[in-house]
Amino acid sequence: EIAEYPADSILFQEGDRSDRFSIILEGEVEVIKSIGMQDERLLALAGEGDFLGEMSLLHPDRRRTASVIARTDVRLLEMNAFVFNTILERVPALSYAMLRELVTRYHRSESLTIRLLLEKNLNLTRAYQELQAAQAQLIEKEKLEYELQMARNIQESTLPDELPDLDGWQLSAYWKPARSVSGDFYEFISFADGRLGIIAGDVTGKGVPAALVMASSLSVLRAASLQSSSPARILELANNVLVNEMPPNMFVTCLYLVLDPSTGSLWIANAGHNYPVLTSTDGVSEIRARGMPLGLMLDMSYEQQTSRMSVGDGLLLYSDGLVEAHNLDGEMYGIERLKDLMSEESRDHAGSGETVIDRLVGDLTHFTGSGQEQEDDTTLVYLAREAPA
Repeated sequence: EIAEYPADSILFQEGDRSDRFSIILEGEVEVIKSIGMQDERLLALAGEGDFLGEMSLLHPDRRRTASVIARTDVRLLEMNAFVFNTILERVPALSYAMLRELVTRYHRSESLTIRLLLEKNLNLTRAYQELQAAQAQLIEKEKLEYELQMARNIQESTLPDELPDLDGWQLSAYWKPARSVSGDFYEFISFADGRLGIIAGDVTGKGVPAALVMASSLSVLRAASLQSSSPARILELANNVLVNEMPPNMFVTCLYLVLDPSTGSLWIANAGHNYPVLTSTDGVSEIRARGMPLGLMLDMSYEQQTSRMSVGDGLLLYSDGLVEAHNLDGEMYGIERLKDLMSEESRDHAGSGETVIDRLVGDLTHFTGSGQEQEDDTTLVYLAREAPA
């Protein structure tokens, strides 16, 4: 009998039971394996004179071994298994022709299967290589993170283990890197005459390069402090050493302060660092000692200022990570906001260092937004004078 199918229609599907054999009279069809599946593939195109369905007639349970879709309008001559077998018995040449076609289709299918297996093997090899590369990257990342954590532990060990305990004085400190390690540092130096040196520094840049320069600079400043107790002279000595050690395009800003705890007298020299903020009964002010950053030019001299702290006064040393932080609108925290907060803190907690650092850090977090990435290393050192015990 004659059967007609429009283009794009499914003539039969893989897995269906059937006892019909078809010869294509007109049109073209696609023979597809695993239609609609992830590994779907086109086995062959068949046209006028080709036949379909012989495999299901030879299959023990008469199941279709592939799906067929009409590429164009198709006309088929269809017959059932009885008619098909009768024709084969009467025309042996047709049997041989069909056998040759089956062998050809088998070899074509075998070649396609081998090609697909080779492609899958290649894809698996590539996936395995990518997995190996990803694992290597993960191992390298974990190794780097471990090394950075070790570097941070080492760097933290170079900072003061504890704050000096001075009768009538209170010291607080805060140190937070923007990355694993920091270019910021602070230090306390005890002099033989009972005075205390307080250092706050900031290396340009962030991360490991800044941390290496930080360690070198701190070592040089400690050595210079053995040769003099004058902040200006110490900075001069440190600068002349660091000029020869400083990597290109890097330098160190540093504030060096010497305190006489018995009188409250201060001697301050500054190598390009932020001016310290002093809170007193007279209000909030900056102590403006000037000088070039360390490591830029030889034989620099540094201005030295003197001041005095009375009971109830406070002094804040800080790095750029505080005043140069930005909020979501791009506004900078700034020195004026800092002064306003310090003025409020002076009124609310006169002379106390217990809450000043926490309030500053809290205000900074509120200003930038708690989810914001920290832009720069941040270091705070707060000195407050209290009544002696």
